[in-house]
Amino acid sequence: MEININRENLSVCKAVCHTKSSFAAECDIIVPDSKPDIAKILQLSARACVTSCETQSDRIIISGNITFNVIYLADNEEKNVCAVSATCMFSDLFRYNGIQEDMLTAADVTVNDLSYDLADCRKLTAKASLCGKIRIYSCTDVDVVSSIDNARTKTETVNSTVIRSFAEGTAEITDSFELSSGKMSISEILKADAKITDSDIKVIDDKAIIKGSVSVVTLYTSDGEIDYIESEMPFAHVIDAENIRSNMMVEYDVSINDLRVSASPDVNGDTRILDIEAELFFRIIARENISCKCVTDAFVPHGSLEVEKGVLSVSSVESTVHNEVNFKELIELPENIAPIDTVYEIMARPFAENCEIIGDKLKISGYTEVYILYLSNESSSPVFSYKTNLDFSVVIDSPDCTLTPVSECKLKSISYVISSERSLEIRGSVIVTTQCMRMKETEYIKSAEEGVYSPPKRPSVTVSYVTDGTSLWDIAKEYNISENDILSANAIESEDDMKVGTALIIPK
Repeated sequence: MEININRENLSVCKAVCHTKSSFAAECDIIVPDSKPDIAKILQLSARACVTSCETQSDRIIISGNITFNVIYLADNEEKNVCAVSATCMFSDLFRYNGIQEDMLTAADVTVNDLSYDLADCRKLTAKASLCGKIRIYSCTDVDVVSSIDNARTKTETVNSTVIRSFAEGTAEITDSFELSSGKMSISEILKADAKITDSDIKVIDDKAIIKGSVSVVTLYTSDGEIDYIESEMPFAHVIDAENIRSNMMVEYDVSINDLRVSASPDVNGDTRILDIEAELFFRIIARENISCKCVTDAFVPHGSLEVEKGVLSVSSVESTVHNEVNFKELIELPENIAPIDTVYEIMARPFAENCEIIGDKLKISGYTEVYILYLSNESSSPVFSYKTNLDFSVVIDSPDCTLTPVSECKLKSISYVISSERSLEIRGSVIVTTQCMRMKETEYIKSAEEGVYSPPKRPSVTVSYVTDGTSLWDIAKEYNISENDILSANAIESEDDMKVGTALIIPK
């Protein structure tokens, strides 16, 4: 009797690690000769981006740039507000056993905390505490036995969620804006802040189109006065993403790597044109659910089958749950800081910290870091920043599977209402995305081949007693005969008629 082994390739993607790495970066900033001395630091901000991610055996090296911007009060008679900036490189080595060069790696960096040391009136050292978020995936094809002709087999359908497309890229967008008639001409640009709004993605075969807008707020001086302008730059970028399809689960991210803002004269020679250049970073991860039938056990009645077994570890996304968390809170400024005249910009970053299973529910809690930059009428602190954290939590139904930590936490909207010179009400919403993952290990047959059969030496009559947990398959495999032979020898129609303690005659 010929034994034919039928095989099938099963793609398996495994999250090797999903972790964070904290490290520090610092940069010396020197005031150029064209600017006055520093009397007081008003505000320090920074933007960081990853420029390279090198995956090696058991380690990852992430490198990038961080740009510091300092707004200060000048030590001169005018006490005017000035700004200086500097860019430096950072690098961090992350070690983790099991990392290999061919694995997919996604790395991002955020600025957590800032501080500075003022050496003298013309030099300071800016320091940043950075957090690197690292996700590493191993994607392989496993050769499994899907069926064996002329053999008794046990099969199981294995579900797997695989990464079909992974793409990263950058794009430059530029635009120019003329100041409205109510705005003063630009003397010096102090700083510019930007965020992505209204982003969306459309997928077609092997390509993705990401659309959205970059909202830019630019703070500047004009003859000793401080003003700001808001600008909006729409974008639409086509990304080549091999194997992506519209029916896949698509995760995308778009962020701002770099922002450059300069001023130029209009037709009348007044500095009223704002030129903005932004470098955008895009990442797309597309996943697909697949299934494969694999043989978990097999034997040949009255024959020999030699098998090699292995353990198949797969993960599958059972569901993706999106929850919107709204928050509203009145923020009271301390008495020892400058009062609010005009809010320049409010930025917020949500963080999901804990994922706790409570009965049949899942509680996700975290906080939103709110950063307020405002203008004040106090001459000693005309520009001031204040940071606070707003807690949030959400409870969702927990399905019967292993739940991953929150994979994504994004700000949807934020607004404010000034209540008084020392208080404002912050309103906003955060989208919390939770992936429900089923992790499963299955013993399967890696390979099988026909062996040399030697008929067992058994008594003319063999009796086997059914024990708790024993199946007809188990008994048939033990004595190397078919299930039907056992049923016929015992005048039993089906396995359901087998009770614990039943004596079964085992035919030769």
